[in-house]
Amino acid sequence: MYISGISNLDPNLIIYGLLFVIFFVLIQLVLSRSLRDKNSASIIAFCVSLLSIYGISKTGFDIIGLFSNIGINNDIIYNVLPFIILAGLIYLVIKVKMRYILTFLGIGLIIGSFFVYKKGLVLGIGIGVLVLGLILFGLEARRARKHAVYLR
Repeated sequence: MYISGISNLDPNLIIYGLLFVIFFVLIQLVLSRSLRDKNSASIIAFCVSLLSIYGISKTGFDIIGLFSNIGINNDIIYNVLPFIILAGLIYLVIKVKMRYILTFLGIGLIIGSFFVYKKGLVLGIGIGVLVLGLILFGLEARRARKHAVYLR
């Protein structure tokens, strides 16, 4: 009975599960660096990740159709792409400073807003994230001049 239940899983459900794990790890990592209480960071990261996946699933965003329209085979999507994305995101968070991540994410969201249905929402989020990244750049420059303390 258990094996037949696993074989009936929808591929979109598996991709949503992987996206949940990726979102949870990234949000928890960012919050654990800024909050002293690690339990609160984990709970907040869980709730935000769950809500983001719920929002993606309720909007009807077709992840499989996105890649098949480009011409990528479905086998590559299911087997290779999640590992590449996960490894890339882990490397990005470890090696790149947060101000760079936020700045490039904001620019990517602003550019991506031209290709989505909810342009205003994505554009607003992109501008907010870009402004946050630029504020971190300003704080870094100010602290480097005064105290020689560098932000991550």
